[in-house]
Amino acid sequence: MSKIEPMYDGIKLNIAITSDNHIDIKSKANKQRIKMIKKVLDDVENGTQRFDAYITVGDTTSRGGFTENWELVKGAFEGTDPADNILFTIGNHDCWGEEGYEWNTEALANFAKYSKEICKNDIDKPYFSKVIKGYHFVFLGSDGVAENEDCADISEEQKAWFKAEMDEAAKSGKPVFVFCHQSVNTNHGLPRTWTEKEDPNFPPEIGGIGKDSDDIKKILDAHKNVYYFSGHSHMGLNGEKCAKKNGYSSYETHDGVHYYNLPCLTRPNHHGENEKTGQGLVIEVYESKVVIRPRNFLKKKMNKKVAVQNGKPFIEEIIL
Repeated sequence: MSKIEPMYDGIKLNIAITSDNHIDIKSKANKQRIKMIKKVLDDVENGTQRFDAYITVGDTTSRGGFTENWELVKGAFEGTDPADNILFTIGNHDCWGEEGYEWNTEALANFAKYSKEICKNDIDKPYFSKVIKGYHFVFLGSDGVAENEDCADISEEQKAWFKAEMDEAAKSGKPVFVFCHQSVNTNHGLPRTWTEKEDPNFPPEIGGIGKDSDDIKKILDAHKNVYYFSGHSHMGLNGEKCAKKNGYSSYETHDGVHYYNLPCLTRPNHHGENEKTGQGLVIEVYESKVVIRPRNFLKKKMNKKVAVQNGKPFIEEIIL
């Protein structure tokens, strides 16, 4: 076990990212999940370098309209200080009501309420942006009823906002970090990797954003130095070995945009070179490069089983 330590001197931005906590008061595994989250937060808090942000990429709860679930999340974060900023991305489960599988306004109200109470992030929509140390962080989320409850519904208003945010962020010349619970359609082996047993008959939008995916991708493609993070698939971490064998990975670049899919933090994963719980990413930004490092926050060690690029357990991208 070792503390999180930057790879190089001169780090400018330090981010820890996890996804899919799935806190649910009705789950028999809920107490264990809360213990896991506390251990993860402890690992981040005790890094050798103070973290600028701790970010979750959606499904912080299993049913966001159920207020008790958010109270449990609040309890899990109480007494912790993992980073200067804590930010939640809304997921499909966070949009659902007490019984699940139905989108409701109470769930969106809870997301805003507890984002403020837990993260000190005062928002009035499920999509928002934040500038941290001069770097732009842009968060997308479903703001309507999706045709498929697992997908997102991205309104025209949100798309226009997203384009304007990306245009503004590009002026800095710095990397831009985008978070959306769902992946762009067909990335990371989707739709066949959506479930543990592959189904060749899945339509292309399954497991991804859905009908609005092409519009989001068009905006992403128009910009440089973009890093897009998703969760949702509960797919384990895959690196270069999986890419060579199966044609997909947790880490992919398409049309100049870098895409990263995170595993579920607290529940079993599938389709992975490493499917264990407790995993996420550490992002380090330096003057001329971005370093992406997979970490098992529960075991308090970097994940060296996933050789991401050139036999190394991380990705280095040169900033254009």
